[in-house]
Amino acid sequence: MNEPIWSAGNMDRKKGDTTFDICGWCEHASCGSVRYSCYLITSCSLLTSYSLSSDMWWDSACVIKKLGRLDFNDIVKSKQREIDEYQNSIAMLGEQIGVIENLKLADKPPLPSHRPHDYYNVDDVVYVFIEKKSEWIRGIVISGYRHHDGCVSYVLDDIPESSEGWSCGSAVPCVLKEWEYNYFRLNNADFVVWLELCDRTYNGEKLDLEEYGLAMGRF
Repeated sequence: MNEPIWSAGNMDRKKGDTTFDICGWCEHASCGSVRYSCYLITSCSLLTSYSLSSDMWWDSACVIKKLGRLDFNDIVKSKQREIDEYQNSIAMLGEQIGVIENLKLADKPPLPSHRPHDYYNVDDVVYVFIEKKSEWIRGIVISGYRHHDGCVSYVLDDIPESSEGWSCGSAVPCVLKEWEYNYFRLNNADFVVWLELCDRTYNGEKLDLEEYGLAMGRF
């Protein structure tokens, strides 16, 4: 790849040092391969959505300065089209938010993938599905591996092997908060739908979610 001579001066250059001269350290260089704040191959953010926006090298002379007034007018028009598209998208998203906020939705357990990273707190009561027993086992959340960072650790009642804490990711359907467990016991049809929405691979493997439902129905 064509690169500058990495003298002390070039290595110390900052973004913006070559604006409207060459692309390498231009403040409008966007994306590409970078070394010492220099874009070795890049595109021009001012020419986004315009036919001259890509495949520029660090030592490419500024394309903008080669263009004339009619070219500038076309660039401005393309930017205005982008603004119009964004404004239309913003308006549509606002309408969609309004529709969702006006729905009267029940307070149901969230899908595992929608749980926040700090969903489980120390001393929370949880129920964990244990495959070897085909049962939901009660437990208590403890502070463990990556607590409040997308994982949950727990000690399970009547399972001595878990006394030092077992852990898993919080975005899996095999761990339920106590209120979620109680909700699904009373609303089995909702649990079936919830499991269907959770039906995907976890760590590359499919879970036997039917067993989860059967175990919930046994209580």
